[in-house]
Amino acid sequence: MTDGRLSTMRDCRRYVRSLRLDPYSSAHELCDQISSARGRPIRVVEARLPVPGPMGVWVCRTDDDVVIVQDLAVGAHRDHIVLHELAHILCEHEGERYRHDEPALSALGGLPEGGAVVRFRSVHDSAAEREAELLAAAFAEFAIDDRAEAKVSWDVQRYFGGA
Repeated sequence: MTDGRLSTMRDCRRYVRSLRLDPYSSAHELCDQISSARGRPIRVVEARLPVPGPMGVWVCRTDDDVVIVQDLAVGAHRDHIVLHELAHILCEHEGERYRHDEPALSALGGLPEGGAVVRFRSVHDSAAEREAELLAAAFAEFAIDDRAEAKVSWDVQRYFGGA
């Protein structure tokens, strides 16, 4: 849990370094490492989520966490969505509770089994969203070899503030 203390890229980089991760080249590899470290599986599944709507949703179940990612997202965008939801998991952001009329969950056929609590956010300018976006950018930065791609995290850093 981060207690909202990741307010700059510097904070996020320090946090990522503190996790002492093995090198990773994809969001899936990072999820596997975090799963092992936490002793709690994180599964990533694709679903056709309504557009407009959330591109990613975190489902916190009794025995695992599930990240649902928009199946229309590809490449770096898809990875960023997964990293963003992973950041919400690690920061233990509350989000909003499941609502029976939430259109993003219609692709799942309702609430998943296993005592699930669905975490999604409809307010995208909150402190939790900024923290998740910065942490996702820091995770991406640690996985990047190509300096041209590093501009993505720089743009996020400039937008949300902090160096």
